[in-house]
Amino acid sequence: MKKKILLSVLAVVLVVTMLVTFVLPVLAEAPDYLDVEGVYDVMTSATMRYMDGTSHAKQIRGTLTITTQVGKAITDATLTTLGTDIALTGIVGGGTRPYLSLSGTDSDGQYANMYFRVTYRSDAVTKLTGRIDGYATSDGARWDGSEDGTSEVSVVQARSGVLSCLLTAGTLASPEALIFHEPNSRLRVKDLDSLSAGRNGLSFYYYASDATCGPEVMLRFAPRGNDTMTYYGGGTSGLVDITIMPLQTGATTGEWTKCTITSDSGACIYYGNDPTDYTSFGGTPVATVGGLEAAINAEVAMTAGGDSCSDWVLTMVSVELWEGGARTVYIDDVQIDRYTYSLEPALYFGSFSAKPAD
Repeated sequence: MKKKILLSVLAVVLVVTMLVTFVLPVLAEAPDYLDVEGVYDVMTSATMRYMDGTSHAKQIRGTLTITTQVGKAITDATLTTLGTDIALTGIVGGGTRPYLSLSGTDSDGQYANMYFRVTYRSDAVTKLTGRIDGYATSDGARWDGSEDGTSEVSVVQARSGVLSCLLTAGTLASPEALIFHEPNSRLRVKDLDSLSAGRNGLSFYYYASDATCGPEVMLRFAPRGNDTMTYYGGGTSGLVDITIMPLQTGATTGEWTKCTITSDSGACIYYGNDPTDYTSFGGTPVATVGGLEAAINAEVAMTAGGDSCSDWVLTMVSVELWEGGARTVYIDDVQIDRYTYSLEPALYFGSFSAKPAD
């Protein structure tokens, strides 16, 4: 009898073992997903084209930040490009050859969709490569600097196409701006010495309501590889922000008027940090654009470290309203070096490559 009971118990144990092994796979260990959280420098300039079929400068360089990953789900990520932050979510695959897919929009409705292969070594991501596509609702980013001012896309006035940017200045001394981050440009500080109107110039069209004080232009230059995206730069970054004010004493009203920046334009003022120990400098007015390179290089903060701004590259252009009281200005057809931005909707597509930021 005891032998029969023992055999029965062994049979039950065998059946339970078979059920756990073959019938209940849900009890298996959960798969591991590669940790892809981190900050990545986007290295690719994707093809862009206005939606009316006309050409657009290549763009899309920026920063991809993956903040929160829960298993396979990416619940918080941001693509900072074209002067805006696009909130993304997505999913990462398992296995030894994982792919990652992200998509999302920003507050203006700009959309991005990315899918790429993840390359890694010793569980650390070394590169992301794949494709990106999406669209921008209008060129540039709009910056609201004061509580009672605005910067927004408008259909009320347009010098070309349908859209322009409306800057409405408030009573506070903070800017309303249309900003172009990382424009496709070859301009360096030393090029300002002989900057002229033409194919490789700087210009924009404006339609002003008040002649008192017209829009200004801010140019940010920085050593190659420094792509500070925030409007108020500085800190641990070598850069210089140059503000050019050719319309400070008066602007044309009631019609579209072209403003061209040349080496003779002025007055100018600049603020920056040297690239050696990030000491701030600037604040002294310069009469014309052509005198900026020499003035910046003569700053004590620059000479102390043997630094030179001459080969710093253009990383930001901002058309903006500062002091002058409440007024409105429409901005359109902004020329930066070889390209003119018409502010119309554009799509982008092409290869995508990014690597972990240093």
